[in-house]
Amino acid sequence: MRRPLWVAAALGLFASACNNDCYNLANNICMCSATQQQQQACQAAIALANGTAVIDPVTLNHCTAMLQTCDCRMLATNSYAAKVACGLARSDPNDQALDPGH
Repeated sequence: MRRPLWVAAALGLFASACNNDCYNLANNICMCSATQQQQQACQAAIALANGTAVIDPVTLNHCTAMLQTCDCRMLATNSYAAKVACGLARSDPNDQALDPGH
C-alpha cells in the first residue's frame, strides 16, 4: 500500500527530539489520515524517527506558527496552499533546494 506523500513529508520534515511543536505538528498531520490504521502507522513512524533529527530554532518557530494554521479540513483540500500552510511544501515552488541535482 502506498503511503500518502504528505505522510512521508511529515516524517522527513518534523521528526525530532522530544515532543516539541514540530513533533506535535507531525502528529496532528498523522491524525488527518483516512483510517485509524493509517493514523497509527504514521504515528509509529514518527515515534520511531523521534530523536533522530536536530531542529534548529528557525524551523521550530515555523512549526509553532503552522500549528496555528494547519488542520485536517485544510489538508483535505489537497491544495498547494494547504500543503504550504502545513509545512509539506515550500512557499516558493521554484526554490532550488527542492531539486538537489541543480
